[in-house]
Amino acid sequence: MTTSYHEPVLTAHVLDLLQVAPGKKYIDGTYGGGGHTRAIRKRGGIVLGIDADPDAGAILGNFRDIETIAQENGFEAVDGILLDLGVSSHQLDTASRGFSYRFVSSRLDLRFNQKSGETAAQLVNRVSEEELYEIFSSFGEEERARAIAHAIVRARFVKPIATVGDIVGIVGAQNASLSRIFQALRIAINDEFGALKEGIIGANRLLVPGGRLAVISFHSLEDRIVKRMMAGSGWSVVNRKPITARALEVYKNKRSRSAKLRVAIKV
Repeated sequence: MTTSYHEPVLTAHVLDLLQVAPGKKYIDGTYGGGGHTRAIRKRGGIVLGIDADPDAGAILGNFRDIETIAQENGFEAVDGILLDLGVSSHQLDTASRGFSYRFVSSRLDLRFNQKSGETAAQLVNRVSEEELYEIFSSFGEEERARAIAHAIVRARFVKPIATVGDIVGIVGAQNASLSRIFQALRIAINDEFGALKEGIIGANRLLVPGGRLAVISFHSLEDRIVKRMMAGSGWSVVNRKPITARALEVYKNKRSRSAKLRVAIKV
């Protein structure tokens, strides 16, 4: 698969901080377009690629189940694990996925695996106004969460919400608010925070003593979870401050500008 599917971020830092070496075993828990996996293999590492998205072409599965998936594939004791929490370029640029508010005629989906679970449209038509408010305020940190939740409930009385454009019409043309609302819905639909916590716990069980976990997050809510869990028992933090992309990488790949890399060692 070509890197046009998704350009990996912070690759050089990932390779160095995971201490990738020939013959050692690694898990790429968010395979995406396979960019990180290919880079690890170029250094001689043995890699198991996992992704919740069937389009990625890796072993299908959510990294919340990383321990079970690894055991099923003979990766029970590994030297390094990578979790890249970003949405792939492929997901954002494929209209039918509903990940981007650019494609107003698309179905409001937002699932990583479109064969499993409810869609974002089903969620916004099902839950109460208070639940919508909690999703938008907690997962999107949106200041207008209360007003948007109320507007959605009013709109769905007229007709069910079905498309990306339906949400865009309710939220308005403010890109910042749209980004936060779509982020919140995506997190809720895919239980991203629950998966992240379980994935970090599973990673600790799989790593050999001295093995390393690298996590790339893209917004403050994710980063807080990663920072807090890596500060807990079973880990020794490698970098107290997250590593971010340099100016040249941001210039070449704009989606790297919000990436934050944290690494911890299993003790």
